[in-house]
Amino acid sequence: MTTKNSSARIFSCSGRSTGGLALIIALGLTGCASAPDSSLPATPAAASNAALAAVQPPSQWSAAQAAAADAQPVAAQWWRDFGSAELDGLVDTALVANRDLQAIAARMAQARALVDGAAAERRPRVDATASVQRGRNSSDDPRAERSVAGLRAGWEVDVFGRGAAAVDAAGADARSAEETLAAARIALAADVATAYFELRTLHRRILLAAESAQLAELQLNVAQRKFDAGQATALDVERWRAEVAQERALAVELDGSLRVRNRQLALLLGVSRAPTLMLADGTAAPQPPALLLPGALLEQRPDVRRQARALDGALARVGVARRDLYPRVQIEWSGARERLAAIGGSATPVTLTGLGVSLSMPLLDGGRIRANIAVQEARAREAMADYEKAMLAALADVEVGLTQWTAAETALARWQQARNASATATSRAERLYEAGMVDVSAVLDVRRGELRAQDMTSQAEGARWASAVALRRAFAGPV
Repeated sequence: MTTKNSSARIFSCSGRSTGGLALIIALGLTGCASAPDSSLPATPAAASNAALAAVQPPSQWSAAQAAAADAQPVAAQWWRDFGSAELDGLVDTALVANRDLQAIAARMAQARALVDGAAAERRPRVDATASVQRGRNSSDDPRAERSVAGLRAGWEVDVFGRGAAAVDAAGADARSAEETLAAARIALAADVATAYFELRTLHRRILLAAESAQLAELQLNVAQRKFDAGQATALDVERWRAEVAQERALAVELDGSLRVRNRQLALLLGVSRAPTLMLADGTAAPQPPALLLPGALLEQRPDVRRQARALDGALARVGVARRDLYPRVQIEWSGARERLAAIGGSATPVTLTGLGVSLSMPLLDGGRIRANIAVQEARAREAMADYEKAMLAALADVEVGLTQWTAAETALARWQQARNASATATSRAERLYEAGMVDVSAVLDVRRGELRAQDMTSQAEGARWASAVALRRAFAGPV
């Protein structure tokens, strides 16, 4: 027995070292028994159950389910439910060309390749060897030349499952990368849909702002004429001049927001310039989707499953780290053809073969293995917290989405009432003006009030579309 690199190691080609081998295995098992205790769950399933027990569903979930009992479940390609061919084309383009998705797909390919690498570590390895040596080993030996060519094979027997745990960890990482890609596709589709409906709202608001600015200019002209005729004060003129400036400033802000959102949409689509959009308003009003039970939601959400797979990988790495305390068994074989002769002489090549078993185990490493175990366990606890956070975030997404939907529906109904009342007031003001009972200023005032109500209604409709997208994003499965 020899000691090397703080490990006990034995190599034998015969059965004479059985007693030493048994002694080293006993020492190794003693070292394994002294591994530090862990407060982590024993299995990934136990960890998932513990995480599920740590979260509670929203209190209003059952009421919301009853309200949406007749709604349709969220389809895989849920954005097609909105009935906009233009939106469908944008999402399809983004899912193919978005650079973030391409980067995530590349990382997923890397994770899958690492699974193959971890599995390869468990298989036998065969190397070809060759060497040529010329000279002498000592002053007493004649000068000679030696050449060797052969094969060398080795295989670490996975007695304690260290290699299997490493494969499990790599596989969990690969599945986590797959879920990351699925979650990114859902988020991208939702971002594109949100951007599209915001652009449509901004386009409508810009048209309303232009009309409102024209009305303000007309009122400024009317006020100026009245001032010139001595029927109004300079205050009235300046007030309408300020109104015109405000309307023009709003139009500029809306136009700037439209340009910025177009540029952001281009980035989502993975193109240098966003396509020209029709932004038609012909799509039907959105409806709330059918709600899932909390358990079904958490099982379906890719972002939650991603953290679950990350937890699986972290727990597997804890197992790998703890198995570093276990002995390692290596089977080795070598075969070669050797030729040894005096320089210039001749010799018949000789075939050399060898078969042996080696066992090594740590005896003194300065605490490195236990430090690594502590690191991996801390990472597993971090993964556990991230898993619980992902579940809480999923439930919060639903609660926030339902709240936004309810608020948007209520606000839209009120603003539609205000818009209808303003339209009625405008019609009556026009009839009174035609009858000579009011002047044109009153008509323009009422018409501008109607435009403001239309603008707020457009914003409320945009908020309802945004909440419809958010709800489908919350309940969507893999795209």
